[in-house]
Amino acid sequence: MRGKILALLALWLLTAGAAAPVRMTPVKITDGVYMFQHSQGSGNSTVVITNDGVLVLDFHIDNADQTLAGIRKLTDKKVKYLISSHSAGDHASGAWHLREDKPIYMATKNQIHDLRMQELEEFNERKNSNDPRYAGYKGRELIFPDLGFDGAMTLYFGGLTFIITPEGRGHSTGDLTVYIPQKRVMLMGDLLDTEIHPGQGESAGVFFSNVKGWLQILDNIMARNLPVDTYVPGHGPAHIGRGVKDLEEQKRYFVVMRDEVAKMVAAGRASSKSKRNLRSRRSSRITPGPNGSNNFTNFFTIS
Repeated sequence: MRGKILALLALWLLTAGAAAPVRMTPVKITDGVYMFQHSQGSGNSTVVITNDGVLVLDFHIDNADQTLAGIRKLTDKKVKYLISSHSAGDHASGAWHLREDKPIYMATKNQIHDLRMQELEEFNERKNSNDPRYAGYKGRELIFPDLGFDGAMTLYFGGLTFIITPEGRGHSTGDLTVYIPQKRVMLMGDLLDTEIHPGQGESAGVFFSNVKGWLQILDNIMARNLPVDTYVPGHGPAHIGRGVKDLEEQKRYFVVMRDEVAKMVAAGRASSKSKRNLRSRRSSRITPGPNGSNNFTNFFTIS
């Protein structure tokens, strides 16, 4: 695992600074299920095509237009449902691009709270910014969910069963998963990142990831022993057919990082050396900022 972390760091050092345009590339997971993979490791979108229409999980204002264009190439069916796995902008800010089909947008109540608070603040700050990185926000609005829910919910749509489960606080204040038994897939949002370092959940300077909770959620999902062939990640490539091994690897990542930081804390070196070490391991998708390294360190020392 440590060797893999070093390999990922080397890859990041080689590619950081590359300024290639963002591409959302459709990857077929199974019949009717496509993950649109972000070319730079930011948020993926997942599309499920049914006889009665399309369901989309996660959508970013910067690239949901690409996801919609990809859907139009795959099917003539309209987008009927939107679900956000959590409230972060790279997963919940792009419903504006999908509004033409008049879908029903569903999210947990705590997601709606976060969207109307810090995420709306961040969206408007970027919309009013002259920073070219935020050009995709200009002239657009943050669209809020139509339907909020507290507990687990089951959606029967297009001959498929979508079991939507609020998993608790892990990457965000409230992450959800979507299990589709007929397709043997589970859509994980940012509870699963593959081949990329997981980042702090954040919006408008508010950081809310909790490693202890994240580990418990992974344990809870694995304990269900569901017949899942592919767990679809929120960031990174899908490992089709790898099943629970992806969740086991995600858990090992956190355990290794947590234990390394604990050793540094015990040795009295957490305030300086651990921050430098963790900074060197940060992925390119963790947004830099004046307190970025402190927040990433706190990801493993406070949780």
